[in-house]
Amino acid sequence: MEQAKRRIRICLICVVTVAVLLGLLYYVMSQRHSVSEENGTLVSSRMAEGGNDGDNRSDFIY
Repeated sequence: MEQAKRRIRICLICVVTVAVLLGLLYYVMSQRHSVSEENGTLVSSRMAEGGNDGDNRSDFIY
């Protein structure tokens, strides 16, 4: 019984370690490919529309 618990614990530690290493690898690889201005950017701009109260605003995403 104790051997089985020990094996399960070792397997779980290995799985968590592999998951963390893969996450770090993914993060490092995604940082290498930085976004350039040619790809475009996501910008939210609030612009006032005409109206009597002046509180009408719309979000535009370019």
